[in-house]
Amino acid sequence: MKVRLKEIKNKRELSLYLKRLGNTPQGIKILSQKGKTYLFEIEGIDTRGANILKQDAISVGGDCAVPRSVSAFKPGKWTVLLMVNERELKRLTEKLKAQPYGLKQVGEELMKAFENYQKEEFSIAYRERELPLKKPVVMGILNVTPDSFSDGGKFNRVDAAVRRCEEMLNEGAKIIDIGGESTRPGSEPVPVEEELRRVIPIIEEIRKQLGNDFFISADTYKSRVAEEALKAGADIINDISGFRFDGRMAEVVAQFKCPAVVMHIKGTPKNMQENPYYEDVMGEILNYFQEVFKRAEEKGVEREQLIVDPGIGFGKRLVDNLCILKNLRELKILGRPILIGASRKSFIGKITGVEVPEKRLAGSISAAVVGVMNGASIVRVHDVKETVEALELLSAVEEVEC
Repeated sequence: MKVRLKEIKNKRELSLYLKRLGNTPQGIKILSQKGKTYLFEIEGIDTRGANILKQDAISVGGDCAVPRSVSAFKPGKWTVLLMVNERELKRLTEKLKAQPYGLKQVGEELMKAFENYQKEEFSIAYRERELPLKKPVVMGILNVTPDSFSDGGKFNRVDAAVRRCEEMLNEGAKIIDIGGESTRPGSEPVPVEEELRRVIPIIEEIRKQLGNDFFISADTYKSRVAEEALKAGADIINDISGFRFDGRMAEVVAQFKCPAVVMHIKGTPKNMQENPYYEDVMGEILNYFQEVFKRAEEKGVEREQLIVDPGIGFGKRLVDNLCILKNLRELKILGRPILIGASRKSFIGKITGVEVPEKRLAGSISAAVVGVMNGASIVRVHDVKETVEALELLSAVEEVEC
């Protein structure tokens, strides 16, 4: 007799393994729902509901961690941790439908969160083109500014920008992100007319010379720039403010029905690194996005248009950036693709000791790989070729059946 521990990453891998063992289709369906325990944090549940939830969770084979005060029936609102596998969750939510104290709603929210978390295949669609996100996609950075932290002044001429865009496409980029205003820490805003002067001719010329078989993202938080960029041939709006700096931005995105990246930021680029602080960085980012989604939908933006970016380096300490990369998968409950932009950023230099941004290649690739392993569908990078190759290897490892 031999005993070994199996490393099985997800439900698909478990199903394939069970099939090789000789399980029946019905057995595979049942057993594959038992292979992973999910931890659901539930905030704001009252004492009576928490006690019932714990008992119901135990009755289906799971459990629920509650504060001692709940067990002592002390009145109040509490945070609890539910621990169940997929099969137990489905049985539990059925039981909660008949329970009082808001537990029916808890059950509905649990299933909604679980279904969103399970989503793996997304796509970006616009202008009769579609970009599947089943495999990670690289977004190449094209800063057409004189003062960006890493490559300012290199590509702010039309001919240089077009050449760089073509190079990144040949290296494997599927999206080109064009920005006309530096948002490095401490940067000053650029007037709308200046940003338009920098960005629009380059978008037009790239479309004219390089065609339409790729996506262009306009990196701007100004609604007028977004509008003109979309008219010039851009497909995606990448707004670092999550539609908050310009009240019209959500309306423009709704009008054009284009995809949009909404990013988390604390403060503005000018002041965002002045002693940022979080009690719970992932919880606060999640709350931020839920509010952004709600306001966007009120303005006519469909949820399916949105891509989320937790904003590495935008109002974050070193520990916050690392926590985001480590716990990125928590944002999957939003049910939308996740974008990570860590390329060449200062937190990499703080860890590796590499002071010059252009020399932070190894750290940038590592951050991209960690981000994709933890749920990112899109990585925004300066070094396209090297990142594409790293992610191709990662995809090969993830997809192999063994």
